[in-house]
Amino acid sequence: MTETGEPDKIVVVSNTGPLISAFQCGRTDLLRRYFSVIYITPSEFAELNQHGWAEDVQRLISEGLVVVVEALTAREKEEAEQVAQRIAADPSSSDPDWRSHIPEAEAIALMQRRSSLMIEQILLDEKSARRVAQQMGLPLSGFPGLLGRAGLDGMVTQAEIRQLLKACQHHGTRYSDALIETAAQTYGR
Repeated sequence: MTETGEPDKIVVVSNTGPLISAFQCGRTDLLRRYFSVIYITPSEFAELNQHGWAEDVQRLISEGLVVVVEALTAREKEEAEQVAQRIAADPSSSDPDWRSHIPEAEAIALMQRRSSLMIEQILLDEKSARRVAQQMGLPLSGFPGLLGRAGLDGMVTQAEIRQLLKACQHHGTRYSDALIETAAQTYGR
């Protein structure tokens, strides 16, 4: 916490899922509260636009909160392909085509720039991508983790955590009922 009582903001790389969840339930204020910069790759920017969130992400870009990185290096692209193949092969993956996992794999590959971009964490919600990132030893969270932090800080109640994650679920995000209840019980007050 800073002297003003505000939380210390961190720099993160995010896949599309956590951003979409924040848009779905109308809680982009939490992104602003906890993050000073959210890096996304060009493929994630395209995916956000494809899913109908162009205006919302553009607003965050114009605020300076979201930054689309320049194209990945050849080495990062190569690593992203390997990571995408690992994600597709993970038993929890719902899509065996590794090409569909490029956006989250590129986010993982962007973590190579941790020291130069001052990145502290990666935000991922997809289970198979999270498992691969954990195997790689990357510090990670997701939108439920963001709500958990807000719950611990007294920003959202147990009922609100449940309501917000259910709203995301209603809009098509694949949060299980068990995950929603665990997040609400663990972090809500």
